[in-house]
Formats: sequence, C-alpha cells, structure tokens
Amino acid sequence: MPCAVQAQGISYRVSVGNTGDRAFHVHAEFPAPAGRDTFLVSLPAWSPGSYEIMHYARYVHGFSAATADGRPLFWDKADQDTWRIVTGGAARIVVEFQTDPDSVALELSRIGPDFAFFNGTNLFLYPEGAGFDYPADVQLDAPAGWRIATGLRPEGEPGHYRAASYHDLVDSPTFLGKFALDSVAVDGHAVRFAIYPDSALTPAVWDSVADALRRIAATQNRIMGGAPYDDYTVLLYSPAADMEWAGGLEHRNSQLDIIAQGFFATDRRRGVLGEFTRPLLSHEFFHLWNVKRIRPAAMWPYDYAHEQVTPLLWWSEGVTDYYGDVTLARSGLWTVEQFVASMDANAQQVEGAAEIVAVEDASIDTWIHPTWVDEAQYYYPKGSLLGLMLDIRIREATGNRHSLDDVMRTLLADFWQRGRGFTTEDLLDRIRPWDPGVDEFYRRYIRGREALPYDSVLPGGGIAVEWHEERIPMVGVGAEKPEQGGVLVSEVTPGSFADAVGLQPGDVLLRVGDVATSNPVWPLIFRTRYAAAEGRAIQAVYRHAGREVVRSGTVRVRIARAIALRPDARASAAARAILEGIAGAAR
Repeated sequence: MPCAVQAQGISYRVSVGNTGDRAFHVHAEFPAPAGRDTFLVSLPAWSPGSYEIMHYARYVHGFSAATADGRPLFWDKADQDTWRIVTGGAARIVVEFQTDPDSVALELSRIGPDFAFFNGTNLFLYPEGAGFDYPADVQLDAPAGWRIATGLRPEGEPGHYRAASYHDLVDSPTFLGKFALDSVAVDGHAVRFAIYPDSALTPAVWDSVADALRRIAATQNRIMGGAPYDDYTVLLYSPAADMEWAGGLEHRNSQLDIIAQGFFATDRRRGVLGEFTRPLLSHEFFHLWNVKRIRPAAMWPYDYAHEQVTPLLWWSEGVTDYYGDVTLARSGLWTVEQFVASMDANAQQVEGAAEIVAVEDASIDTWIHPTWVDEAQYYYPKGSLLGLMLDIRIREATGNRHSLDDVMRTLLADFWQRGRGFTTEDLLDRIRPWDPGVDEFYRRYIRGREALPYDSVLPGGGIAVEWHEERIPMVGVGAEKPEQGGVLVSEVTPGSFADAVGLQPGDVLLRVGDVATSNPVWPLIFRTRYAAAEGRAIQAVYRHAGREVVRSGTVRVRIARAIALRPDARASAAARAILEGIAGAAR
C-alpha cells in the first residue's frame, strides 16, 4: 500500500562539474510521510514519446539518504526503480546520488567538457503515493560561463526554475554549456533555438533555421487555433561526427533533436539545410498538439513505472508525420510536388514491408520491437498515408468545406481542454459527421490488414497512382560474412535458385554464374548482369563440408510491385481544389 505524502516543499538541485567528472550530481529534498516509518522514491522506467522500458535507475550510483541536518538514514531497494528509506521520524528527507547515462540518445543524458544535456526522467525522483501534480523547485548549478536552455519556467535567481507539476518537470529537457542560442517571435510568443556546438550555426544557417521556425510555428498556430505555450524551445545537439541515425523527441513546450552536422546543414556557408532538418522540426513541433495534448486515454495520465500500451500511435505519430508535411507545404517551405513526393516515399516504405501489418497492431507492438517488420517505424509512414486518405475522404464528402483539421481542433477542445484522453471510438465519433463511411474504412485499413486503397482514394485528392512491376533476379541466400574467397551462407530461401542447387546454411558460396561472391557488392552485380535472363541455365560453385560443389540451376526472379504517386495533371477541378486545400501555400 503506498504511503501518503504531503507533496509540498519538494525541491531538486542538479550540479554539473567541469573537472572531467562525467556524472550529474542530484540532490532532492522531500517532506517525510506523516505517520509512516518508510518512504519510497522512484525514477521513471521510460520517457513519454519513446515507447521503450529503459530503467534509468541502472545508471545511478552513490545513492544516499539522510535527514535535513545530515543524519544518515537506512535505505534499500524496493524494486528495480524504487528506493525504500527508513525515515526514523525525520520531518524532511534528503536524497543524493550520481547518474551518468553518458549516451547520445534522445531518452538519455550526457556530459562533455563544455556541454551537457539531460532528460528529467533520468534525474528526478518522485515520491510514491504523492501523485504527479505537485509543484517543485529546481536549482541548476553549472560552471561559470555555461548557459542554460530549458522549457522550465525561470524564477528568482539565475539557475532557479519552477515546475507546476512532476509531469512538467520531467518533460523539460535541458542544455547546459557553451552553445549557440537565438530566438524568433511568432504570434507574440518566443521560439528559442539552442544548438551545440555553436560552430554548427553560421549566420546563413541561422537565417534558414529562423525562417523555418517562423513559418512552421505560424502555420501550425493557424491550423490548431493558437499557440498552447508561453514560449517554446528547440534543443538541437549536432555532433561533428558520422551517425547512422537522426531524430527528435517531443516535450511539453520544447523538442530535443539529435542530428549530425553534415545532415543538419549540407552547406553551412550558404545556409543550406539538410533534407531531414525541416521535416524533423515540423514533426516535433506538431506534437505540441497531437500526443502532448491530444493524447490516447491509455496514456492519460502518464505512468512512469509501466508500459502504457495503446492502439492509437498510428494517429499520435503517423498523423503527426502527415501534419508535419502539411505544415511544410502550407507554409511555403515545400511545393505541392514536394509534399506529394513525401507521400510517395511513405507509400514505397509501406509497400516495401515484408508483410501487411495493421497499424493498430504496430502501435501496440512498438514496445516489444518485432523483428520481421520494424513496427516501431511502420506506423509513421502508414499512419501518415491514412491521415492523407482520411483528409481527402472528409473533403470529398463535404465539398472541401471540412477537413482533418476540424477533427484535430475538435479533439483538442473535447479532450485536452477537458483534461482527458481519447479512445478509438472517440476518434471515430469526431470523424463520422464529415465522413459517414469511416467505420468501414477503419475496419478494413486501420484495424484490418487489407492493402491501402490508394487507387480509390488518392485521385479524389488530385494525386495520381501508378503501379510498376519489376522482375528482379534473386539467388535466395542470406550471407553473414566473407569467408575464404566467398560468403558464408546463413539461410536459404525455399523455392529459390540457391535451394534448387542444394545450398545449405554453413556452405560457402563462391560463384553464381559468372559473378564471384568475393566482391562485396556481388548481389547488385548479379541482379544487373542477369536482369533479362529469367530461365537461363547458370552454375553455382560452393564449398560444402570442405569440398567444392558445382551445380546447375535456372535464373529465378521475384516480382516487386512498386508504387508511384504524383500530382495528377488530369485531375478534376474538385480534386485539384482538395489537393490545394491540403498542401497549397497559405495566402
């Protein structure tokens, strides 16, 4: 049974040193629970927006508990994320520890010689039994000359901040260090931009970023009926290193993005931003409304100790992706052609998946990271396409008088402004007045696993759909690594050329036809060389159990069906008007 806590007078201090210490030092003070001899404090197990249990307590060391006057208190672990403290009759309890996730990751924290960033979920303990609505004071201590950028509200002395609730406290990532900081004003609100290292932000790059921020914020304010923040902060970590990923994580009135310098700006002298930069800023910005405020009921309120599984991430993430693209088009940062090209890329991703996955299932499965289809990413492109299709259906049914924008604004008014989350049925209730057939659409394409109805929906929105079939020669092996002039076979596809010539896992494939597998790009060479050779007899040479085997087979192909979307030059006036309404620049 959780103990009752008077959630008043809770304060935190976070200290960062500059002497090579790579740990955050955390000092937290809590009022002790009245009438109880034990007190439980916990760290979150995950960060909202990143649907993965991570157990941030694993990075904690040097934990201690004491009274306000320094008398040590006994403690032990109650579970993997929770510490149990024997109060000994103390009125206040002081907890101290260090934590050093030291990772370049959107959910974690890091300290370098002249810069640090942290997520509140990594550092701020919460008292069990107090709920999450308590206010808290935060003091951030950093070396002289270091700046601070955060979505927390400053109060009083430099480095002192106030959070209205624990939710706000942990939903405000923070930069400390020597970084560039600037801002723009949009509709009377400041939008700040902090980037480390400062060398990533040349004057020309700032001009491009500032223009993007102004347009993105203003366009989304128009869509949703005004800004839901007093001020907003973009925190961007841009290391001068090669990285295999880039991304962002949404927060209450900020976003944390990580993107390598060469990907962030492809020409810093001329201020040319990378292709992913504006879409990333726009997507995370729209999360201000969709997911931070318009939130599935299963995640209202946040539970930081357990998974909060919902079938609606296709809406929270995928439809946010749609509006990220809509924003870029309506703001004039993209042309209509660029918008449709982004939808085309989404369609190619969805159609290129190993099998059709229901986006409801993908939303649920993201917590377990399935391996056959990357369902943690699948609901982004498919959800974006579903957003486009729903938008077109609503506009067609209402003569372009209503749109998905109306659904978004209705959800905002009916749920966030009333302090509650929405369910699938709530969503369908808000769409039905403008799209009476939405239940059937939902059953077949959102909850169901039918192929998306590109051909029947998209032309109504001025988008032409083309299908192409390609016959691709395939060998049918999975090859793990080079070995002795060939490649070690790890798996063989049933019914393939490799299967027909008797290849087995553990064999070393040396040659297919006249293509040597010692060349690292041999599969590409094979597909090119035998592109028009279906049915031709060729030989495979491989080693099996130490002896060389030569077997003949015929070239076999797999049929790849590719989709292409483009603006339809022959669309009707009504269809062109719908596409203009969705993606036309505001006038």
